Amino acid sequence: MKLLPVVFSLAAVLVFNACRNNDDEGSSGKADLELSFEAIAGKPEIGDEVNFQINLYNRGPMAADGVTVENRLPAGYRLTGAGAGGADTGEGTVRWQGLSVGADETISLTFTAVAEKLFGDAQFTHLAQVAASNQSDPDSSPGNIEGTPREDDEAALALSPRAAQVTLNFKAFYGSDPLVMFGREYAYEDNMALQMQLFQFYLSDVRLLKGQDGETLTDVALISYGNVYTDEEAAEGKSPAPAVAPPGTYTGIEFGFGLTPELNATIPPDYPLGHPLSENYWDAAGSYIFFKFEANADLEADGNFSEKLTFHVGGNSNYRKLAFDKPITLEDGEERTLQFNIDLRRILVDQNTGAYLDFRQVMQSHSNESPSATFMADHVLDAIDME
Repeated sequence: MKLLPVVFSLAAVLVFNACRNNDDEGSSGKADLELSFEAIAGKPEIGDEVNFQINLYNRGPMAADGVTVENRLPAGYRLTGAGAGGADTGEGTVRWQGLSVGADETISLTFTAVAEKLFGDAQFTHLAQVAASNQSDPDSSPGNIEGTPREDDEAALALSPRAAQVTLNFKAFYGSDPLVMFGREYAYEDNMALQMQLFQFYLSDVRLLKGQDGETLTDVALISYGNVYTDEEAAEGKSPAPAVAPPGTYTGIEFGFGLTPELNATIPPDYPLGHPLSENYWDAAGSYIFFKFEANADLEADGNFSEKLTFHVGGNSNYRKLAFDKPITLEDGEERTLQFNIDLRRILVDQNTGAYLDFRQVMQSHSNESPSATFMADHVLDAIDME
């Protein structure tokens, strides 16, 4: 783990904010306290430990004691240590209490924190304030910071790590045709035809590859085409939330179709509402439903789509891992979309042998061990490609 030193150059990549509003600097019986962050040259790598320094200056004319300074860490950092007198409150804040600052004196407060990778949006801004003092201040009030500093006893430092934003996008097809729900007829084997009602699947353990190591992008995501009704919507594809990754060159990407055994051992009450794993659980099988294929079928070639097809596949034996050997280079600050295509027809029909699921023989499957479930899981590997 590298340590980034605090530097004193004002040519820093990231700047600090501190309001300086000193209309009454010479007021008697008062101590005018100001805060500022030392600038930091360069951006840390994800996983680096960074040394931070806050300067507390007293313009006077009175000394101040009983001073408390607090620094609120952003969600993108994890506190690893605090300098002399500093303490971790356990709530993402480091606090220094009982400080004494003479007139025209500056004291430095330090702490270390690790720049972490977050999923989705992150705000990497450290907020510091004088939270208490036994002397009144002519131009600021302790403990009243709200977002961007407005007084000179408040300060902020925005320091994001070197990172790229990566989005996976999946477009669904049936053969060469866009996959849309309801109304569209898709020709199937032996003069059968389908009208889609639902197609969805879980992704898990999505990782960029680099040698023997990997960089996790997403633990789990649910991709659903249930609300895709037009070719234009199909062309947009479906994406989980963007993920953050360190810049660099990777050898490829891999992910699971379905859920890893570890994730599949959990249950919906383990997650908050809205989480991908707060739904789609199959109590009878003790498993999540890894993917769903539902359609209305015309099995007699008479234009009557009256038969309901329902295939819900889960179970650890039907989890499949896919890897794509394609170099991926990410730059700091880049927003990259990795494009994948999934062909439902290839899940239902073997492109080498011509074998297919005969819906005249089986129209439903809710068994993890059924031949139809295994057939579809085995053909997922042939159904997804990366552009």
